[in-house]
Amino acid sequence: MNNIFEDGDLDVASAVGWNPDRERLKRLIEADKKRNPRAYAPPPEMLFVRPIQDTLEVCAERDAIKQLFGPFWLEGEVAVLYSPPGVGKSALAVQIGEHLARGVPFPPFTGPVSYPRSFRADTPGARPAHRVLYLDCELSLIQLAQRYTTVGKDGTSLTDAYQFAPGYLNSKLYWNGRLIDGYTDFTDMLFENLDAKIEEHESTVLIVDNITFLSQRSTANASTAFRLMCLLQELKRDRFISILVVAHTPKHPEYLPLTMNHLQGSVDIAKVADSIFVLGRSYLKNDLRYIKHVKARTGQIEHGGSSVPVYRLAKFDLAARLGCDKNAVRADNFLGFDFVGFDDETEHLATRPRPARARKRGRSVSRQLKAYAKTLGEYGLSTAEIAERLGVGKTTAYRYLQGNQGNEKRSVGGEYARSI
Repeated sequence: MNNIFEDGDLDVASAVGWNPDRERLKRLIEADKKRNPRAYAPPPEMLFVRPIQDTLEVCAERDAIKQLFGPFWLEGEVAVLYSPPGVGKSALAVQIGEHLARGVPFPPFTGPVSYPRSFRADTPGARPAHRVLYLDCELSLIQLAQRYTTVGKDGTSLTDAYQFAPGYLNSKLYWNGRLIDGYTDFTDMLFENLDAKIEEHESTVLIVDNITFLSQRSTANASTAFRLMCLLQELKRDRFISILVVAHTPKHPEYLPLTMNHLQGSVDIAKVADSIFVLGRSYLKNDLRYIKHVKARTGQIEHGGSSVPVYRLAKFDLAARLGCDKNAVRADNFLGFDFVGFDDETEHLATRPRPARARKRGRSVSRQLKAYAKTLGEYGLSTAEIAERLGVGKTTAYRYLQGNQGNEKRSVGGEYARSI
């Protein structure tokens, strides 16, 4: 045997010409990566840490969060509007969008209005109007026309079409049923297209009517509802827009107050939504509606049941109310919400079918309408205008205004009217 040591050093002459199996070594490394990928991956860098005081000082340099629809929906929020079927949530969503596209607050709220980043306050006569994209999956074209025109004298023709704001865009959903390669499902394709349309039209507000059309699966399914709300939140952050989502409620006893539990998929939607409010039907009068705030991530709930704004759902001249330009069509051609006062939600709930209580309810209807008339009178409305908003004759409205209010339980909304 040759001596492997020579002059005290290791004799490696025998290793000359030896080549390891590089392909085998590569396969071993790849197999190890599959078994333990974290050992070969770079450590994640996801958290940005700095003193909380520095964060506060940076945020304090921005303006306070402004309102889109009173305290119910603030800028930069994903808000949810829900109600039982047939109450008018689509009409309310359309009107909210029109107010934002005009840059006019929604009555009776007069707080600071949110404005888009492109708004120039130094432009004479400029209003902080938003570019609103309304994803309409509810109304057909003829239904839309019926709501925002007047019916001609012949009972069949439609005239005096309402003139919406130029920056108010309507979008209809169309899909041929084919799944494009590279996309996981219908929802994946829809959100990709929605993101592209927001960028193309420079929209600052998105209204989705309604959430059930964003997926082919039922939103009553917890994972489906949660996924859709997370995608909307992601879209909000990526595009710096505000989003209003319309949703449904299952049937519930009409004599019970509406709560967040009545929202379809409520738990999973509530986890992600920034604000949630519900539209309820009043049983004092068929055309009365009220809006109740049930969740607010920012600030306190101001209208949670004891002080809900009450509206009359009817066709009226919204252009005149908004102070639109002289070219706007002046006619009762807009199905919308006309503010009448504030009230307690319990006054508008149905009662159990008991004859004695039913008779008492009939007396309270007149009492409530008198209170609403007094509220509107404090706003400075004439007798004719009050009669129109309450849906009663001028003589009845005059009697409500002149009647003895001393026995009233309270003046509905009086404290709010004096503060506006």
